[in-house]
Amino acid sequence: MKISGTTSNYINQTYTSRANSANQDARPAKNQDEAVNSSMADSINLSNRTKDLQKISQSMDTQPTDRQKYVSDIKLKVETNQYNINVEAVAEKMTGTLMDEIV
Repeated sequence: MKISGTTSNYINQTYTSRANSANQDARPAKNQDEAVNSSMADSINLSNRTKDLQKISQSMDTQPTDRQKYVSDIKLKVETNQYNINVEAVAEKMTGTLMDEIV
């Protein structure tokens, strides 16, 4: 089938105008780029759970001085054989953990 006459010109003009408008959309003018860049900024929205996890992570990075003193005291007691373990308390915690897993 051959298209000729005014119909052919109309089709060519339509195709050409669509191709030109697509090129203009792909390459915005320099002034438009500057306007877009100045009005829009990058942003991140975090969920509450993520914020909580970040707080926990930050608090784990910094150790409280009380904890360091507590650990150093225990180390000293272990090295001098003065650290006594409460066997009954350990056994109760172990059985409690096992019971939680079973039930």
